[in-house]
Amino acid sequence: MEFENERRQIINACRTMQQLGFFLGTWGNVSIRIQDCILLTPSRVEYDIMTPEDIVVIDMSGNKISGERNPTSEKEVHRQIYNKRNDIGGIIHSHSLYATAACVGTYGVPPVTEEMSQLLGGAIPITDRYVPAEQHQLFGRTAAEAISDKNAVLLRNHGPVCCGRDISEAILTARVVEKACRIYLTLNPTNVIHIIDDEYVASEHYRYVYKYGKENT
Repeated sequence: MEFENERRQIINACRTMQQLGFFLGTWGNVSIRIQDCILLTPSRVEYDIMTPEDIVVIDMSGNKISGERNPTSEKEVHRQIYNKRNDIGGIIHSHSLYATAACVGTYGVPPVTEEMSQLLGGAIPITDRYVPAEQHQLFGRTAAEAISDKNAVLLRNHGPVCCGRDISEAILTARVVEKACRIYLTLNPTNVIHIIDDEYVASEHYRYVYKYGKENT
């Protein structure tokens, strides 16, 4: 099987994130870039039963090269960040508690720990607006624009995206991001909260019930 080692790395990363409590249900996805290919977790497949055959391979334009499953519905976040940043080789999008809480605030997280300076390149930026995940292209473009030269970005009202030169470094990034967000929110609890508009609440609920795991994005 092509890319068997990388496929197993993705599955192991998913299970690590699950054990840490950073993935909730099947909300969370992982990717690895190998030259002009991106290996992605499939949509709505439990991590405990995920196999190397379930991993989907796409090209840098988003076309599926191999795999019977649909790729994660957030593949555009991964693809567009990879297209912008040649230095990134692994990406994890999680729904960890404190980093997701930070996504609800008005501002990103300033560099409050030395780890952030070293690993993340400083502050954690936040996207300038909420974009429903169903708006795939815009969702990915907003993430890629906001991340700039940093190794993490907060998707407003959604969750963090954590990057690294390889998937092991992306896992470490996710842990540093969660720690930094916990420290920041503990010391700065008055960050103004942004709430999702009713129309997007309705559309995202409909997508989850009727389309999630079935849409070919």
